[in-house]
Amino acid sequence: MKHLVYLFRSMPVFGLLCALLVFSSSCEQQNYEPIYTAAAGGGTLSTYKAYTLASTDGKNIYGRVVFYKYSSSVTLVEIGLYNTATGASYSSSIFQGKLSATSTTSLKTLDTVSGATGAFSSNKYFTINEAGFYDKLSTYDANVKVMQGTTLVASGNIGVNATPIAQS
Repeated sequence: MKHLVYLFRSMPVFGLLCALLVFSSSCEQQNYEPIYTAAAGGGTLSTYKAYTLASTDGKNIYGRVVFYKYSSSVTLVEIGLYNTATGASYSSSIFQGKLSATSTTSLKTLDTVSGATGAFSSNKYFTINEAGFYDKLSTYDANVKVMQGTTLVASGNIGVNATPIAQS
Protein backbone atom coordinates (compact mmCIF):
# COMPACT_ATOMS: atom_id res chain seq x y z
CA MET A 1 0.00 0.00 0.00
CA LYS A 2 2.90 2.35 0.81
CA HIS A 3 4.19 1.88 -2.70
CA LEU A 4 0.86 2.81 -4.20
CA VAL A 5 0.68 6.06 -2.16
CA TYR A 6 4.22 6.93 -3.21
CA LEU A 7 3.35 6.25 -6.87
CA PHE A 8 0.32 8.59 -6.78
CA ARG A 9 2.29 11.34 -5.03
CA SER A 10 5.09 11.22 -7.60
CA MET A 11 2.70 11.10 -10.57
CA PRO A 12 2.67 14.92 -11.16
CA VAL A 13 6.48 15.01 -11.15
CA PHE A 14 6.62 12.06 -13.53
CA GLY A 15 4.00 13.69 -15.81
CA LEU A 16 5.95 16.96 -15.86
CA LEU A 17 9.17 15.16 -16.80
CA CYS A 18 7.39 13.32 -19.63
CA ALA A 19 5.89 16.57 -20.95
CA LEU A 20 9.30 18.28 -20.92
CA LEU A 21 10.83 15.36 -22.77
CA VAL A 22 8.10 15.46 -25.44
CA PHE A 23 8.32 19.24 -25.92
CA SER A 24 12.10 19.39 -26.02
CA SER A 25 12.42 16.60 -28.57
CA SER A 26 9.62 17.78 -30.86
CA CYS A 27 10.82 21.41 -31.23
CA GLU A 28 13.47 20.83 -33.85
CA GLN A 29 14.98 23.71 -35.78
CA GLN A 30 13.82 23.88 -39.38
CA ASN A 31 16.72 24.51 -41.75
CA TYR A 32 15.43 26.84 -44.46
CA GLU A 33 17.33 27.33 -47.69
CA PRO A 34 18.19 30.97 -48.53
CA ILE A 35 16.09 32.71 -51.16
CA TYR A 36 18.32 34.29 -53.78
CA THR A 37 15.63 36.03 -55.79
CA ALA A 38 14.31 39.53 -55.22
CA ALA A 39 11.26 41.38 -56.34
CA ALA A 40 11.47 42.85 -59.82
CA GLY A 41 14.02 45.65 -59.68
CA GLY A 42 14.78 44.95 -56.01
CA GLY A 43 18.40 45.52 -55.04
CA THR A 44 19.37 46.71 -58.52
CA LEU A 45 21.13 50.00 -59.11
CA SER A 46 20.93 50.35 -62.87
CA THR A 47 21.76 54.03 -63.43
CA TYR A 48 25.45 54.76 -62.90
CA LYS A 49 28.58 56.51 -64.18
CA ALA A 50 32.06 55.08 -63.60
CA TYR A 51 35.33 56.99 -63.82
CA THR A 52 38.96 55.83 -63.74
CA LEU A 53 41.21 56.47 -60.77
CA ALA A 54 44.78 56.31 -62.08
CA SER A 55 47.91 55.63 -60.04
CA THR A 56 49.88 58.74 -59.15
CA ASP A 57 52.87 57.20 -57.36
CA GLY A 58 55.15 54.17 -57.65
CA LYS A 59 52.78 51.89 -55.67
CA ASN A 60 50.53 51.37 -58.73
CA ILE A 61 47.29 51.93 -56.76
CA TYR A 62 44.46 52.40 -59.27
CA GLY A 63 40.77 51.65 -59.68
CA ARG A 64 37.36 53.22 -60.24
CA VAL A 65 34.88 55.54 -58.63
CA VAL A 66 31.25 54.82 -59.48
CA PHE A 67 28.29 57.13 -58.91
CA TYR A 68 24.86 55.44 -58.72
CA LYS A 69 21.52 57.20 -58.94
CA TYR A 70 19.51 55.79 -56.04
CA SER A 71 16.76 58.42 -56.20
CA SER A 72 16.35 62.05 -57.22
CA SER A 73 17.81 63.16 -53.89
CA VAL A 74 20.30 60.35 -53.12
CA THR A 75 23.49 59.45 -55.00
CA LEU A 76 25.58 56.48 -53.89
CA VAL A 77 29.35 56.51 -54.42
CA GLU A 78 31.54 53.39 -54.53
CA ILE A 79 35.31 53.21 -54.80
CA GLY A 80 37.26 50.11 -55.77
CA LEU A 81 41.07 50.21 -55.66
CA TYR A 82 43.73 47.65 -56.55
CA ASN A 83 47.18 47.19 -54.96
CA THR A 84 46.28 48.81 -51.64
CA ALA A 85 48.28 47.77 -48.58
CA THR A 86 46.66 45.69 -45.85
CA GLY A 87 46.64 47.70 -42.64
CA ALA A 88 46.76 51.02 -44.49
CA SER A 89 43.87 53.45 -44.83
CA TYR A 90 43.30 56.00 -47.56
CA SER A 91 41.25 59.19 -47.42
CA SER A 92 39.12 60.09 -50.43
CA SER A 93 37.44 63.32 -51.50
CA ILE A 94 35.87 65.10 -54.43
CA PHE A 95 37.81 68.27 -55.29
CA GLN A 96 36.91 71.29 -57.37
CA GLY A 97 38.42 71.64 -60.85
CA LYS A 98 40.61 69.48 -63.09
CA LEU A 99 43.45 67.41 -61.68
CA SER A 100 45.98 69.50 -63.55
CA ALA A 101 44.74 72.63 -61.75
CA THR A 102 45.89 71.12 -58.40
CA SER A 103 42.86 72.51 -56.60
CA THR A 104 42.85 72.11 -52.84
CA THR A 105 39.17 73.00 -52.44
CA SER A 106 37.39 69.87 -51.22
CA LEU A 107 33.74 69.73 -52.31
CA LYS A 108 32.83 66.48 -50.58
CA THR A 109 34.86 64.36 -48.20
CA LEU A 110 34.11 60.70 -48.88
CA ASP A 111 34.70 57.74 -46.56
CA THR A 112 38.06 56.22 -45.76
CA VAL A 113 39.16 53.38 -48.05
CA SER A 114 40.45 50.23 -46.35
CA GLY A 115 43.79 48.91 -47.54
CA ALA A 116 42.64 45.35 -46.84
CA THR A 117 39.72 45.53 -49.28
CA GLY A 118 40.33 48.54 -51.53
CA ALA A 119 36.75 49.63 -50.76
CA PHE A 120 35.17 52.02 -48.28
CA SER A 121 35.89 50.97 -44.70
CA SER A 122 32.51 51.45 -43.06
CA ASN A 123 29.94 50.85 -45.83
CA LYS A 124 29.94 49.67 -49.40
CA TYR A 125 28.52 53.01 -50.54
CA PHE A 126 29.04 56.59 -49.46
CA THR A 127 25.72 58.44 -49.54
CA ILE A 128 25.37 61.94 -50.96
CA ASN A 129 22.03 63.34 -49.82
CA GLU A 130 21.73 66.23 -52.23
CA ALA A 131 18.81 66.67 -54.59
CA GLY A 132 19.91 66.45 -58.21
CA PHE A 133 23.57 65.60 -57.54
CA TYR A 134 23.60 62.61 -59.89
CA ASP A 135 21.61 64.41 -62.59
CA LYS A 136 24.11 67.31 -62.57
CA LEU A 137 27.20 65.05 -62.31
CA SER A 138 28.14 65.48 -65.99
CA THR A 139 28.29 69.28 -65.52
CA TYR A 140 30.56 69.28 -62.46
CA ASP A 141 34.07 70.64 -62.83
CA ALA A 142 35.63 68.19 -60.36
CA ASN A 143 38.03 65.33 -59.65
CA VAL A 144 38.43 62.56 -57.07
CA LYS A 145 41.63 62.12 -55.08
CA VAL A 146 42.70 59.22 -52.88
CA MET A 147 45.43 59.98 -50.34
CA GLN A 148 47.57 57.91 -48.01
CA GLY A 149 48.45 60.48 -45.38
CA THR A 150 49.70 63.46 -47.39
CA THR A 151 50.67 61.40 -50.44
CA LEU A 152 48.35 61.34 -53.43
CA VAL A 153 48.12 57.67 -54.53
CA ALA A 154 45.24 57.68 -57.06
CA SER A 155 43.09 60.29 -58.77
CA GLY A 156 40.74 60.88 -61.64
CA ASN A 157 38.69 63.59 -63.27
CA ILE A 158 34.89 63.42 -63.16
CA GLY A 159 32.02 65.42 -64.63
CA VAL A 160 32.92 67.82 -67.48
CA ASN A 161 36.58 66.88 -67.09
CA ALA A 162 36.22 63.21 -68.12
CA THR A 163 34.07 60.85 -70.13
CA PRO A 164 32.73 57.99 -67.99
CA ILE A 165 34.44 54.64 -68.75
CA ALA A 166 31.09 52.91 -68.19
CA GLN A 167 27.57 54.14 -67.71
CA SER A 168 24.01 53.00 -67.83
